[in-house]
Amino acid sequence: MSQALRRATALLPCGVREDVTAELLANLWQTRLDAELRGLDEAAAWDTALSDLGPPWHLALGLARVHLLAPLRRWLLVGVALGGAAYAVQTQTPHQVPHTDIVQEAPR
Repeated sequence: MSQALRRATALLPCGVREDVTAELLANLWQTRLDAELRGLDEAAAWDTALSDLGPPWHLALGLARVHLLAPLRRWLLVGVALGGAAYAVQTQTPHQVPHTDIVQEAPR
């Protein structure tokens, strides 16, 4: 069970990993208790809880999407906004026009 939890939280940053592991463990315990109330013995109830959790790699990808993609998306939006603001306020130099002498004709 602990190996499955380690695999499921492997893609998460260390600060988040402990909280998510605790939440997953609480979910496993509740699923096990529910299975025992349905009449399964303890070993079968743990097997049911682990199978209900799903494959660890699938869970790891889902957790990574929730915990990593949202902050990444925010940073990308901030970067795009700052880039757009920098582009909008940049000083633009006018195009250089070649210097030509203008000759005026004398009035007749």
